[in-house]
Formats: sequence, C-alpha cells, structure tokens
Amino acid sequence: MRVLTAAIRYPPAPGGVETHAHEVAKLLVQRGHDVVVYTSDLIREHPFKHLDQHNEMVDGVRVIRKRAHRINATFHYVVIPGELEMLRRPTDVIHSHSFGYFHTNVAALRSTLRETPFVITPHYHPPESMEGGWARRQMRRLYDSEVASWVFDKADMIIAVSRAELGSMAHHIQDMDKVRVIPNGIDPSRFRDLPDGRAFLEDRGITGPMLLYVGRMAQNKRMELVLQAMPDLLREEPDLKLVIAGPDDGVGDDWKDLTRSLGIEDNVRFEGFLQEADMLAAYVAADVFVLPSDWEAFGIVLLEAMACRTPCVVADRGGPKEVVVDGETGIVAPYGDEGAWKETLLRLIDDADLRRRMGEAGRKRAMGEFSWSSIVDRIEGVYEEVTGVK
Repeated sequence: MRVLTAAIRYPPAPGGVETHAHEVAKLLVQRGHDVVVYTSDLIREHPFKHLDQHNEMVDGVRVIRKRAHRINATFHYVVIPGELEMLRRPTDVIHSHSFGYFHTNVAALRSTLRETPFVITPHYHPPESMEGGWARRQMRRLYDSEVASWVFDKADMIIAVSRAELGSMAHHIQDMDKVRVIPNGIDPSRFRDLPDGRAFLEDRGITGPMLLYVGRMAQNKRMELVLQAMPDLLREEPDLKLVIAGPDDGVGDDWKDLTRSLGIEDNVRFEGFLQEADMLAAYVAADVFVLPSDWEAFGIVLLEAMACRTPCVVADRGGPKEVVVDGETGIVAPYGDEGAWKETLLRLIDDADLRRRMGEAGRKRAMGEFSWSSIVDRIEGVYEEVTGVK
C-alpha cells in the first residue's frame, strides 16, 4: 500500500508526535508498504529553528522536508507552501498528524479534490492549553469555528490516542462511528536490557533521591509546580535532586529564573536533550518520574519511564491518567495542587518498597500492552478499512 504521511516535524526533531509518526512509518516500511513522509525543516517551533536536512532516508523511510515559514511571531502560524506538492503525489491513503497545522489542511483539501482516503491523528490540544498570547488565541478561535469541523468531516477515519483526547475534541466530530482510539507505544526492544543507573548518578554527583522530568521545556508541561514545591521537599529530603532533561521550547529561561529565585540551583539540573544511552540511564536512576502538565493527549515518556521500572506521578488531566494506573504503576495527583504533589512525592521518596512494586507493575504494563508492533497492526486495519486495499 502507498502511504503518504504528513507531520509538522520529524526526527531528528524531538517530541512525542514526532516519535509516533516515525515509529509508525518505520514499521509500515518494514512490513512492505511504500511510505513517504512530508514534513517541515523545523527542529523546533519555540524558538523557530530550522534543520539543515532536506530530502533524506530515515530508517528506511523517505522523508521530504519543505521550508517552514510563519505568519510573524505574534500569530506564530506555520506555513509550508512546498507541502502543496502533496495534492498531486500518487498515494492510496494520506495520514496526517496534528490538529490545525498547514499540512493537515492540505491533506483535507486533497481528500476533497481527489477523493483520497484521509486519516487524521490529531494529537489534539484544547484551546486553553495552547501556547501564545492574545493574537494567537484569537486565531485559534477563528480556526476552531470556521475550519476545524470541515477538516474532521473530510477525514475518513479519526484516530485518538486516548479517550481523554477524544472527549476534548468530540464537539468537532459529527460522525463518531469513524473514530478509533489507538494509543501511543514503545519499542520493547529498547528496554529489554536496561543500563545501570548508578553511573548517571555518579557522573552528576547525585547521592540522594532523584526526581526526573523528560520532555520539551514547554508552557503546557507546568514544571513550575514541581519547582515551587522543591523548597518544601528539600526541608524533608535535603539531598533531593530534580533532573530536567529535554530541549528548550520557549520556557527554559523562565524555569531557570524560577529555580534561581527559589534558591534551589544546587538541587535542580537542566540536562538539555539526552542521547539514548544517557536517557535510559536517567530513567533507571530516577526514583520518581513527574509529569504535571495541564494537558497531554497521551505522554509517551510515561511508557518509557514505566518500562524502566520508574513509578510516575501525573496530573489528573488528559491522557496520562489513562496511561498510569493510579495506585498501581504510579499516582494521579490533582492538577496544580502543590500541597497534594508535595505529599505524593514525599510518600514515594520515603517508601522504597512501594516504588519497587509500582515499578514492576509499570514495566509489565508498558512492555506488554503498548508495543508499536501491535499498534501498527491496528493502524494497518484502519488503512484497509478506508481504502479497501490489503
């Protein structure tokens, strides 16, 4: 089957959507499908930064990168004129990732002009969780009222990665029969032979308990909640360290300024983007993984932490509360409740046996229920359903 995949960014650009699109495309190619990915040349949007790569092969997948532009910094809408090429490229199905972007609108237009089967995985963020100021929010309001429902109507199938995501965007969808909930996943082979986390700790002089956050330093991640709790946590656990690992997506300086203002610089490490070996070692070394986001459609980093036997604490919003089984593989804490987060984190830090039980349960769940192979089985089924091609 010929599959045209469209995504705003693609590896080596980091991120959950990028990982999802890449893992699915890679496995489809391994199964004999002809996959072409259209994407931008961005490595990140905040700040706007381009990659040097253009057309290339990534793990057997042909990737076509087109130059990205934006409608000034205030509106920050990404426009990729070169992706209009998708309108004429031969394909059996077009699968677009992410809601509201230029490439998704082009995919919907293609389905109108050429009746090409169109699948969308929105990785949806509700308006209240989006980044940007007044002008960008007004633009989102206009898009939601005038364009969004048309895009969803044109889709032959809509894939939500969680029930929470589906609920947040359901008001745009007229026909719920064309929705499938198919989660994100991991490659279990990455986690079969885990590294020893002690080297990660020793190299950084970490001798006490360690909290870990992995992901973009972005507004919706709300790591300021954990940072603000750190002074109280340090009164109980003076050797506690918080490790923040990931690229800056617009709020890195704010988090660092907050760290300095709270006087906790010695207990917070900003590691930037970690390579694979160090990333796995960080997951293994951590006592607790934290994700206090105001919204995540899913949260692949949670599966990665669980696969490394690290219990997770997540906010009770969005998809994470479906990934983490509260009280079994981690704890679901009230969003924005600093007191509840402090109490939860201290409970886990102080109870090694509880962490061990949650870690084992989390590894079993992540490795057994969320392999990319089983997820691509289901996505192939969607393609067959909308195209009639096997």
